[in-house]
Amino acid sequence: MREDNITLNKRKKVRIDICTIRDFKEASLKEGYRLKEIEDNNLKKEIIEVFNVDEKVADKLHSFIKDEEHTFRADNINSFIDYIEKIVLFEDNHKKLCRQIKGIKRLHIDREEYEREPSIQDDVDEIINIIETLKPKISSVIDKSGIDKIYNIEKELSKYYVYAKDIELLKRMISNKNDKIFENYNVQKRVKTLSIDIPKELNKDYIKATKGTVEYHQHLNNNIPRMERLIKNLNKYMKSHESEIKSFKIDQSEALQDTINIAIASFNGKEFKAISGKNNIRGYCNAPYLGKAAFEACKVNKLGKLGVGYKRVNDSEKKIFEEIHKQISGGELKDNGELILYSKWEPCPSCYYVISQFCEMHPNINVKVKYHKKYGE
Repeated sequence: MREDNITLNKRKKVRIDICTIRDFKEASLKEGYRLKEIEDNNLKKEIIEVFNVDEKVADKLHSFIKDEEHTFRADNINSFIDYIEKIVLFEDNHKKLCRQIKGIKRLHIDREEYEREPSIQDDVDEIINIIETLKPKISSVIDKSGIDKIYNIEKELSKYYVYAKDIELLKRMISNKNDKIFENYNVQKRVKTLSIDIPKELNKDYIKATKGTVEYHQHLNNNIPRMERLIKNLNKYMKSHESEIKSFKIDQSEALQDTINIAIASFNGKEFKAISGKNNIRGYCNAPYLGKAAFEACKVNKLGKLGVGYKRVNDSEKKIFEEIHKQISGGELKDNGELILYSKWEPCPSCYYVISQFCEMHPNINVKVKYHKKYGE
């Protein structure tokens, strides 16, 4: 703990605070950037040339250090420049998103709540023994090429889909200082519905951190990609309401999970891809219909405890092993060889149990599992 505090103190010491033109010039000079001009227009031109930023960023930066209303804390001068660039980008994206939802009267946003009600602990002693025997035989940490495969897929998915946290950001935007929010919970379906009237004007203070702080910069880094996905893909998730004019429905459960797992398997010269969650994505393995599954899934909660929570029927690893088994049964694949599964996260106990069932059905297939992060990290 003492070492952690020392490291934190050292990091704090190297940060810079910029509020005024003088602060900015002094911080720039210390890092080798010499700014000579004093006049407003000349200084803005020099900022553009020295830091290679566009005019909009230079204008925003200059307005901050001239008005002296905010003190910006950053690791160094380039981090400060990035901070200002992110503010400009955030404000531009905010305007785009506002234009996109302008004209909508009300949004109804559904979300499944799997663990709202406590579940009974199943007897899983036998399954635990099976998993503990299997894991050391098949599992190892992934190499760089495997990591690259996973993150290339993740990057590609971000172009065409939104995440549940993206929808959460949208909810914060339209709920901020809004008293026209109505909540309903369907016990049978375990679905919570938020009905939110869209305000005529959406301000930007749904980010609660103070502008200038390190926390605000981090919020910008987190939220800008979410806004960009919403701008590009939100329309794919919006459906017209059956009886309300200018009202739309969004099923948040159809969005990609925040802790999405991505898995890729190589077997018999073919590649199989899947992501966790209730989604049907072209080119990816999907969960079989109810009653058609070859392998039994178990209940696992968010902490990774086996026997409680909800059944992991939509996990990425299960989707892949179900699809490979189906193709073997249909004669499309040979029932022997080496199967390598690459996974962003270590398989949960339910997925290890699914793999054990697959190995029992297909003893001539040598299964290897390579993962990037331990479950629960």
